[in-house]
Amino acid sequence: MAKSKPSLKSNDLTGFLRAVTDEWKEIEHVYEVRLEMAIEPAGRGGILRISLTALDPARGHVALVNGYYQCEYPTAQVESLEACLYRCCIRLERVLRDARSHPMGKA
Repeated sequence: MAKSKPSLKSNDLTGFLRAVTDEWKEIEHVYEVRLEMAIEPAGRGGILRISLTALDPARGHVALVNGYYQCEYPTAQVESLEACLYRCCIRLERVLRDARSHPMGKA
């Protein structure tokens, strides 16, 4: 994406939530997708699995996945849930950018 990403401090929880919503809207606009997020137990006590999926809205009820990213929270990295959600958006944007740059998996 063209604009620079915000510089956030680890304790700026409101800033991370704002960054998540801004990044979410920008991804949907630039890549013409609809994002869906799912949060569920990862199977180990106290661990959440976060999945972020980019869907093709032109397909109606048939969900064609344009991009997918999954992570777990918490991890060994020191970050808040808000920071983890932001990181998921950033990583999904990279997946979509790479897919656009290299259609059909061609590098």
